[in-house]
Formats: sequence, C-alpha cells, structure tokens
Amino acid sequence: MNSVPDGGRRVVRQVGIAQAALGYTINSLGACLVLLAAELGSRPEELAWLSSSFGVGLLVVGLAGRWVLGSGTRPALLGSALVAAVGTVLLATGAAAVTAAAGALLLGLGSAGFVLVTPALLRGPDAAAGLARANAAASVSALFGPLAIGALTAAGLSGRLALLVAVPALLFLAADTRPRPTPGEPRPALAQDRSARSGSPAVWRVAGVWAAIVIAVSIEFCFTIWSTARLQGTGMPAGAAAVAATAFLIGMAAGRLAAPRLIVRRLPVIPAGCGLAAAGTLVVALFDAPVPVTAGLVLAGLGVAPFYPVTLARLIQVPGLSPARSAAYGALASGTAILAAPATLAALGSALDLRTAYLVTVLPMALVLAAATLPGRARA
Repeated sequence: MNSVPDGGRRVVRQVGIAQAALGYTINSLGACLVLLAAELGSRPEELAWLSSSFGVGLLVVGLAGRWVLGSGTRPALLGSALVAAVGTVLLATGAAAVTAAAGALLLGLGSAGFVLVTPALLRGPDAAAGLARANAAASVSALFGPLAIGALTAAGLSGRLALLVAVPALLFLAADTRPRPTPGEPRPALAQDRSARSGSPAVWRVAGVWAAIVIAVSIEFCFTIWSTARLQGTGMPAGAAAVAATAFLIGMAAGRLAAPRLIVRRLPVIPAGCGLAAAGTLVVALFDAPVPVTAGLVLAGLGVAPFYPVTLARLIQVPGLSPARSAAYGALASGTAILAAPATLAALGSALDLRTAYLVTVLPMALVLAAATLPGRARA
C-alpha cells in the first residue's frame, strides 16, 4: 500500500494553507481598492498603489530569493506567514490611507514569500502536478474573499473586515513551520544548487520562458484587480460589483481544476486559452451591461487559468537552472507583471476609459503569448 511520508504530508498541508491564504487575500485587493476609494472619496484609479503591493513584494523576494532560501524553506515560510498576517490585519482595519498602504505592502511581501517558497518545496518529478494543484487551491479559495467582502458591505459593515478570516490560518501556518526534524523532509533549496546544475542554462531560453510568465501574469492581474471597477462602471453598486467580480475567479478555478488532464493529453492549452481570454476581453470591453460583462469575465477566467502554472513549470524544467534560481526568477517575473500591467491599465483607464484600456492591453498580450507558446515553438 502506498503511503505519503509525514514530511511529505506536512509540506502538502503547508503549501495548501499558504496558497489558500494567498488566493483569498490577494484576489480581494480589487474589491478592497473600490471600497477604500469610496471611504476616502477618491476614484479607484487613484489607488493603483494598492494593486501594486503584491508586485513590489514579489520583486523584493525575487531579488533576494537565493539569500532568503539559503537557510531553507521553513524560515522563509514562517516569516512570510507572520508578515502576511500583520499586513492582513492592517489592511482590514486601517482607517487611514497610510495604515492601509502599510498593510497592503506587508501583505504583498508575505504573499510573495509564499510564491517564492512554493516551487522550492514542490520540486522533483511531480513538480508540475504539485504546482497545478497548488494553483487550483489558490483559485478556489480566491472565490470566497470578494464574496465575503460583498456580503459584509451589503450588511452595512466594512467589507475589508472579511480579510481577517485569513489571519487564523496564517498563524496556524507559522506555528506549523516551527523547527521539527521530519524524515523525508526536502533539503533547503540552495543546498541542491550544485547538484541540480548540469551546465549553465542558455540565457535566451531562460529569458524567453521568463517573458512568457510576465505576459501570463499580466493578463491574469488585469482582470483580478480591475474586474470590480469594470462592473461598477456598468452601474452596479460597489458591494454587488465585488460579488459579481468573482465570475473571473470562478472561470479560473474551473479551468485550473481541468487543466492537468488537458496538459496530460498534450493539448495546446495556452494558445487555446489565449483565444478564450481574447473572446472574454471583447465581451467585457464592448458591452456595458452587468450580465454580458460578467459572462465575459467567466470566459476570460477559463482561458487565463492554465497560463501561470504552465509557464512556471516550463521555467522550472529549464536544464541547468537550480530550484532556488528558478523560484527567484519566477517571483521576479510575477512581480514585474503585477507592477506593470494593472498600473498601465489604470493609466489608460484614466486617460481613455477602462473598456478601451482592456482592449489595448489584454488583446495584444494574448496574441504574443499565443504566438510564443504554439506547440512547435514551445518544443524549440
């Protein structure tokens, strides 16, 4: 009878909690952005810094990734859980813009630590399947954040308080990472740097795969951050828009649950996903009523679903690239995308309108990603 070692079960549990907390909190930023703008009497586009907090954290941990993982994954996971917990409390309860900004930055930094540690923990022959399951857990939990925010807002309370649900899980994760020698526990990522190398990877290959992650995450976060604002632009109140914005997350969750089976069948999931994402973008941008825009978000979510896990798996599989370096490069790629794409969409939305901004940002990126990941080019 097959059994999973205690250390393996513990890793799976910790990754699951980390990804669930990450999905719940980070995918609530768009709704928090709209609510905080209403509380402060400003336009949502003026609070683009809130959506950038996770990206800043990813850049920081990406640049310091090899040093952060130098003493092993457990200290990095412990620190990330505690920082994310403090940031969540500040963002949920802060009455001033400065407090909310500090909370968003800490939450972004802690969540970025989870992004760094996850591929370092889920390495080996089953890495791709593990990453797919981890992203599915994040996508499913992401559904509940905006729903909880919308429910509290409809009840006349501060919707941001819904973020506090993640705090007990983060504190449990921090306690679960205390030093405890366990048979079968993976070695620290950097300890395998020399053994993992079979020669230096080709710079052009790493750069190409890295750029694909940037584009994939850019498309995802354009929808994640600005879906609530787009729905509000159709005439929906803030609370209802936050709930309806989960349509994109529903599409993502469904797509990521189905993606592993499609990948095993060697189907071109990214080019096909780009087609669905482009179709969803057209619906979101060209219609100005809640029902079709919501349907477009579901369609876009289905298409976007396989982008990140597949492109990250390609980076991990580059020959000669060590686990610590691939984890750091992946975090840098995500941070670059999350900083640039939503901010660009916000700037275009202020200069033009959010509908046009979706067309001129998402559609070209989907076309480039599809062309770069066609089966023949991907094998090359």
